[in-house]
Amino acid sequence: MAALDRILEVLPPTYAVDEGSAVREFLRAIARELDAAAADLDRMRRARWFATATRLADLDRMAALVGVRRRSWETVPLLRARVRTLVNARLDGSVGPDAITTYLHETVLGIERALGGTLVPGLARRDLQAAFRADARPGWRPLGFVENPERRVRGAALASRAGRVPYLHRWTDTNHGLGPAPVTVTVVGQSGGRTAVPVLVNLTTGEAIGYAGVARVGQRLTIGPAPGQPPDGRVARAVLADDRGAPDRDVTDRAFSLSGFRLGRPFGLADAEAGGPRLPTQARGDNRWMYVSGALFGVDGLDATYLQITDEPLREGVFDGSNFDEAVFPSGTAATVTLEWTEQEPAAFRVVIPRGLVALPRAPGGAAGAGGPSTLVGEIAELISGDLADLHAAGVRARLVLEPFTERQASRVRVRLSWMRPPRQIASAGERVRLGVGGRFGQAGFGQARFE
Repeated sequence: MAALDRILEVLPPTYAVDEGSAVREFLRAIARELDAAAADLDRMRRARWFATATRLADLDRMAALVGVRRRSWETVPLLRARVRTLVNARLDGSVGPDAITTYLHETVLGIERALGGTLVPGLARRDLQAAFRADARPGWRPLGFVENPERRVRGAALASRAGRVPYLHRWTDTNHGLGPAPVTVTVVGQSGGRTAVPVLVNLTTGEAIGYAGVARVGQRLTIGPAPGQPPDGRVARAVLADDRGAPDRDVTDRAFSLSGFRLGRPFGLADAEAGGPRLPTQARGDNRWMYVSGALFGVDGLDATYLQITDEPLREGVFDGSNFDEAVFPSGTAATVTLEWTEQEPAAFRVVIPRGLVALPRAPGGAAGAGGPSTLVGEIAELISGDLADLHAAGVRARLVLEPFTERQASRVRVRLSWMRPPRQIASAGERVRLGVGGRFGQAGFGQARFE
C-alpha cells in the first residue's frame, strides 16, 4: 500500500474524497518522498542480505567476507549458488565426499546455466547421484570423485642413472602408496651378450624375477602383469621385443620367479615358484633391490654370468674403498633396467570433469576476451581448483582433472645400428688349431706350441 493511501485512511472523508483538493495534492507530494525513502530503505535492507542482494557489487562484498573471489564472468545467480555451496560445505566439515560432490555438481551446472553453454553433456538432465554414476549408454561420461587415486610410478633411483646397472648393483626405491604393489620389470640388452640370465631381487621381501635366456643388444624384455586379472594381480607375462623389426615374442615360459631368496644361497630353475612366474611386489616404504646374473645350465652365458650367488658383503671393487675377498673387478654395464608400479596415493582425492564435448558460445560481457572459449575454460578450471583447495582437511591433497576426449595409439621407438655385430662366444683356447702340443725347449717351433 502506498504512503498516500495510508494517510487518506486516517483523514475525514471531506478531505479525502475530492481528487483535486489542495489538501490531497499536498499530501501526495509528501507521500512521494515517503515512498522514495521506503524504497531506498528496502533496497538497502536487501543489499545487506545474501539471499536477496540483486547487485553484483553487493554480492561481491559479502562473498569477500568468506574468502570467495568473484570472476569477471560470474553472474548473480552463479555467484550466489557457488558461495552458498562453499559455505555449506565448510559448515559440514568439508572433509567428506558428499560435500565435495555437491559443490562440484552445483558449480558445474551453475556455470553451464550462466554461460549458456555445455561443460558436461547431459548434466542438466541428471540429479546429484546420477551425475557421478555411469549408465548403460556408452556416450555418457559422468563426473568423477576418486578417493586414494592410483598413480603410475617409475623407480627414481634407476632413472637417475638412466637405468644402467652393473652386476651386484644395489639401490633403494620407496613405495609411498597404501599397500604392496606388483612391479613391472623392463630389461634392455647390452652389446656383447652381457645381459644373460638377468635377475631382479627385492631384498626387502625376498622375491625375485628372472629370465632364463640372453637379451641381445637392443632387445627389450618386459615382465608385467598378465591380461585379464585384477590390478593387484601378480601373475606375470614376459614379452621380448626385437630391435630388428621382428614381431614381439611371448617368452613367459622362460621367465621364473623365486620366493624366500637369500644372498649366498644358489638357486636353479627347480627352485622357481610353481604355476608360472609371479611379479615381485614393492612393499610399502623403502625397498632394497639388487641386480644379479646367475649361471643356468643350458643358457649361453659365458663371461656374463656367475657360478654362485653373492653374499651380502660382496661389492664391485673400488680403489681404496673395498675389502680383500669382498670385492670383484668392475664388469661394466650389464643391462638397462626400469621398474614401474602403481600406487594408491594416501590422503588424496581426484575430481574428474569430462570434456568430451564442450560448447561455450558466449560469456557475459564478453568476459572470454581475445582468448575465446579456451581461455574461459582455463579460468573455470582455475576457479574450481581454488575452491577445492579449501574443501578438504589439512594434509589432504586435492587434484582437478579436466579429461578431454582422446584416442590413443601405442607406439615404440626402435633404433637399429646395422654396423654393430655382437661377438659370438668363443673358448679361451684351441680355436684355430686342430691339434695343440706342449712346447719343448729346442724342439717346438715358434707359434706351433703352447706353454704348459
